[in-house]
Amino acid sequence: MITDRVTQKQILQELHDLEPSRWFEVLDFIGYLKRLTTLERQRTQPREMTARDLLQSDLAGMWADREDIGDSLVFARHLRQQAEHRWSTTDDIG
Repeated sequence: MITDRVTQKQILQELHDLEPSRWFEVLDFIGYLKRLTTLERQRTQPREMTARDLLQSDLAGMWADREDIGDSLVFARHLRQQAEHRWSTTDDIG
């Protein structure tokens, strides 16, 4: 008996009517559903990147071979200043 809204009583009745030798399969399926639920939650909640993740990513050192950058701290500061200037000008327009 399947309905749109399943109750705990229905589930327990169906389990009671099932051969006890098949209960292992029920437990196995419940375990599968729990793992699936955990995976779905992990996909919807992005994990924060750790320092180790950052070091193992392609981000660390991606500008190492660029000869046009020089001091990377100065270059990054310059990029930030350019971005701040762009944002302040676009704010004035709207």
